Amino acid sequence: MKLGWSRTDGNTLTGLLGLAFAIEGLFGVLIPALHIAGLTSTRATREVGVSGVAQQLAEGGASGAAQPIAEGGGMTLSAAESATLTVADPSLGQRVLLDLPTLFDAVPILLGLYLLFLVARTFSTGDPFEPRNPRRIFAISILIALGSLGDGLLTALTNHFLVVGTPLEQQVPFSWHISFLPLGVAAVVAALAQAFRVGVRLRADTEGLV
Repeated sequence: MKLGWSRTDGNTLTGLLGLAFAIEGLFGVLIPALHIAGLTSTRATREVGVSGVAQQLAEGGASGAAQPIAEGGGMTLSAAESATLTVADPSLGQRVLLDLPTLFDAVPILLGLYLLFLVARTFSTGDPFEPRNPRRIFAISILIALGSLGDGLLTALTNHFLVVGTPLEQQVPFSWHISFLPLGVAAVVAALAQAFRVGVRLRADTEGLV
């Protein structure tokens, strides 16, 4: 079963995927690694969840302006609509905690882009129902789901370890947020993998009749 897909179309798609891979490698791996090594600006901020008391303190200030809630351990916690944890001069351990979620995010994204690149190459040859494509697409769905769940958990853990033992610990409770949108996307991609699996089976049956 062949697909009307020109070489130019294939080169364009694989080129775009290669560009996306390079951009993610830059912003998801290289820049965080440089920050951990202390070779870029060390000042860092992160959005965090705060306790009800802390939120009330923030709401008692000027409307729309970030209000300082607490300080300690070289960090400042301020909040307006959301809370921001600012680390003015993070240590090596703090830099690792601050950038670890970004580095973790990059792994499934880069693996997913690589698998998508392999799928795109089969489109270039006019054979999208290559037997390995269903497994590749299903693996992408798993990466999306695990990446979403793992990112939320890792962010919660690193937030906790950033403030534990400091005066901010009581203001920043452990909070793991799960976004259902990526899980829905993962389910759709898994269904697409099943559709490709059916296509592979039909192709094999058709070729067996020839």
